[in-house]
Amino acid sequence: MEYFSSKALNRKTKIGIGLGKSRDQNLKIISALKNFQNEHETIIYLFIGNEEFNEISQNIERDQFKTIVHLIKSDIPEYEMLKHLKEDLIDAAIRGSLNSNKFLDNMKNLFKITKLNRLALLETFNGYQFFFAPVGIDEYRDYQSKIDFIESALKFFDFIGIHPKISVLSGGRKDDRGRDDIVDKTLEISERIVAFFKNKYSTIQVFNDEILIEKAIENKSNLIFAPDGISGNLIYRTLVHLGGGKAHGAVYLGLEKIVIDTSRVGNVSEIKGAIKIAISLFSNHN
Repeated sequence: MEYFSSKALNRKTKIGIGLGKSRDQNLKIISALKNFQNEHETIIYLFIGNEEFNEISQNIERDQFKTIVHLIKSDIPEYEMLKHLKEDLIDAAIRGSLNSNKFLDNMKNLFKITKLNRLALLETFNGYQFFFAPVGIDEYRDYQSKIDFIESALKFFDFIGIHPKISVLSGGRKDDRGRDDIVDKTLEISERIVAFFKNKYSTIQVFNDEILIEKAIENKSNLIFAPDGISGNLIYRTLVHLGGGKAHGAVYLGLEKIVIDTSRVGNVSEIKGAIKIAISLFSNHN
């Protein structure tokens, strides 16, 4: 986050954030905006449904904001925010508390894409930060999709100027082979992935850390891949919601536009982190 914060300084940026049906989460987003410093000259556009508009507008009016905030009312805020992004009316979009399925469907339709991959920036309880994937339950399903995902992540690392140290996880240890067919398959695929990237990129460190995610953290890996989307989502939730860790938003990879994902139950620090990442990526684009 220090890197993204430094890149976000003194950039005039228009950021769209979605507000969904959750009153509590919408108020968290409002709280994050209240605490967001104006050093970035950021203009915030909040995209909100008709039913939630009145309450949010009252909160906006009575609170003192350090940033300029505009409310955009829509029958389908998921569509309206992404349409604004496509037409360059905003510089970046943050999902906020919008419905995930509707948001993903509108992204695919508006930007004519079939596959979406998210790379999350996470932080352990003692402050170690790393990028992690997959966090979507339907992402990263087979060998080729995993290769494509990691290739996209490497392009992103190159774009932001960070040298990757990759850890690939599987469903067990090597000496667990033979206990379960599914575990065996994850072990086989993780070994193939590591071999592929070691052969293709001689300067990149890539490790097969089996099921030992703690080993990946001990070795200071900055790019960690779970065996599949379900286990990845569970790791994310366990770290952030039970283990005292943090999330700072997830970047959608391979898009021409900047889109950041946040959890519908994310805390204030996640919203603020997502805004800083969005601003810094816009800065790099320009």
